Amino acid sequence: MYIAKYGIYSIISDNQRVDSLCQEVFIIRKILSIVLILAGILLILAPFATNWIIKYYSKSPEMEEITAEEIAVNQERKAEFDYSVIEDLNISTAIEGALQVDWDYMIGVMEIPDLNIELPILKGVTRANLMVGVTTMKEDQSMGDGNYPLAGHYVRSKEMLLADILDIEIGSSVFLTDKKTIYEYRIYDTAIVPDTATEMLSDKLASDHGKPIVSIMTCYYSSKTGKRFFALGELVGQYPVDSPVDKDSKENQGNIK
Repeated sequence: MYIAKYGIYSIISDNQRVDSLCQEVFIIRKILSIVLILAGILLILAPFATNWIIKYYSKSPEMEEITAEEIAVNQERKAEFDYSVIEDLNISTAIEGALQVDWDYMIGVMEIPDLNIELPILKGVTRANLMVGVTTMKEDQSMGDGNYPLAGHYVRSKEMLLADILDIEIGSSVFLTDKKTIYEYRIYDTAIVPDTATEMLSDKLASDHGKPIVSIMTCYYSSKTGKRFFALGELVGQYPVDSPVDKDSKENQGNIK
């Protein structure tokens, strides 16, 4: 009789353990399903979040409000030049950059009317600087002198950062300003080079051309291609910021001396 009762209790206990295990498996599966759904939603939303962060910071009021005097102070700051951060943007690097944005490194504005590009110029190659505008690539480069190289992100969303720079045409004008002087360059060539082609940053490139130049660099569609796209422009004029020249007029662009 005892053995029979024990056997019944044992069966009941085993059934309870099985039921408990089934419940645990069910809960784990439910949690995993929720996690996978959330991960999928995040993957879908990540590009939109990245674009929103870029738009918010690259159109910051600081670009309009900064003065020539503040830019002169910022120009004297020591900056970091870390070429390893020139890589494709994603939600992780965008958030990291947003947390580190420092407008005290802003030293000017770049405008390309033909492509509707207007971006802040920041001193130094950092993840934060690249997320909001274009960056200088050498410590002591100066607008209107030698080779003035600038780096910026290529992104797939149009009208953001340098998304449209691959469409630039020979003859397009590029305007750089330190809020004191406007420097006008005209695109005379484009080039696709390996990402190791550091000679594209050298002043020798300007010397060989015979005029000061601007070299605007971005990844050729992706940093993973191992290639860089350069738009090269020669200096054709410079004039005070308060000059009445209309940057959106092709006729006026040709008359700057």
